[in-house]
Amino acid sequence: MFTVLSLGGAFFNYLTYPVLSRVLDTSSFGNFTVILALSNQVLAILLAFNIISIYLVKKYPEKDAREKSQIIQKVLIWFFIAATILVLAFSPLINTGLRIDEPLTFLILAVILITAIPAVIWTGYLQGHKRLVQVGVYAFSGAFFKFVMAVTLGAIWGTVGALWGVMIGTIMGMLILRLVAGVKLPKISSMFSPFTNSERKFLSSLTLYTAGAVIVVGGLGILQNIDIIFAKALFDTHTAGVYSGISILSNAVYYISFLLVWIILPEMDPNNPMSNRRIIRSAYKVLLIMGTGALLLEVLFKNFITQALLGPEFANQGQILIFATLFQLSLVAVTLYAFYLLILRSRRSLLLALSVILPCLLLPWQLSTNPQNMIVSLWVSVILGVIIYFITNTIFRIVGKHGQAAS
Repeated sequence: MFTVLSLGGAFFNYLTYPVLSRVLDTSSFGNFTVILALSNQVLAILLAFNIISIYLVKKYPEKDAREKSQIIQKVLIWFFIAATILVLAFSPLINTGLRIDEPLTFLILAVILITAIPAVIWTGYLQGHKRLVQVGVYAFSGAFFKFVMAVTLGAIWGTVGALWGVMIGTIMGMLILRLVAGVKLPKISSMFSPFTNSERKFLSSLTLYTAGAVIVVGGLGILQNIDIIFAKALFDTHTAGVYSGISILSNAVYYISFLLVWIILPEMDPNNPMSNRRIIRSAYKVLLIMGTGALLLEVLFKNFITQALLGPEFANQGQILIFATLFQLSLVAVTLYAFYLLILRSRRSLLLALSVILPCLLLPWQLSTNPQNMIVSLWVSVILGVIIYFITNTIFRIVGKHGQAAS
């Protein structure tokens, strides 16, 4: 049920972009995609608290887990408010760098971020309780309402209307999640109470873990849409708009394959490494089958898919779509293992994330003479990062064994 509902939600998330590519002109469509990319990147950073919620539910009884999740939610809300203020403060600079004509879009971005606050904690809390059907209902309903409202208001008011539609759809999805949760969720009202000594002590005990989770989850999440940001910053408005449409098509593969992450994380048991390894191996087998099928379709119909789904302006972009899909699949494979290590509180999750993130942030600036070179450089960066991780991790293990032997 979770898979079916989430796939339905992924379908509507994906469908929003090709429909809007026909409703909005190319420049406005590029503005819409880059604003949502910025929103997704901020949400990706805060998704770390989703993973922490799962960890808390795994470690504590329900009442204690809910109370501790409320503490995390309080921090998350204020962090979100601070992030929103920063986005608004730097909006002129972002506007200049990304060449976005509508200043109002950044205000809407801030509102979208604020309305998404409770969902991050609630979904993690429910996933920890293995209530995946309820999470799936939220994913489907939220995506459906965002699609309907974004397309409707986008046809009337352009980019600004489409973004308001996304915000309204998000709120409607959260209301439904509250209705179907089936368990007592962390209270939003807790944000208005001052921090107690016990809360400060609990937060202090999670400081290093939270910092690592933010870097791992946020950093890898940012990479999912970083190609759109690069395209908007490096190329002219038309080229960036065309590439944004191609990237969004590849995101469909990301959304679908990423379901594996949310399905297996609640099944992880810190006390049963043999079972964990079996589940991870099975997940990678499924990911390989899904990725192979998607790439095969793209190779066979590369001259048809982009034009049929996005329109004539996106014709002959099939080769770029293939590389964008390879990048997204590689990113899911890395994220799957990094999140698995994070649930186990292994420091190797931070090593893996940094090994991948740093090349992805550096190489495209040097190699991106055109959109295809840019996305190829991102894909190569992920592969290079995995190689760096395995080499570094092997060195650490050898040094550690020699240290133990010497002692």
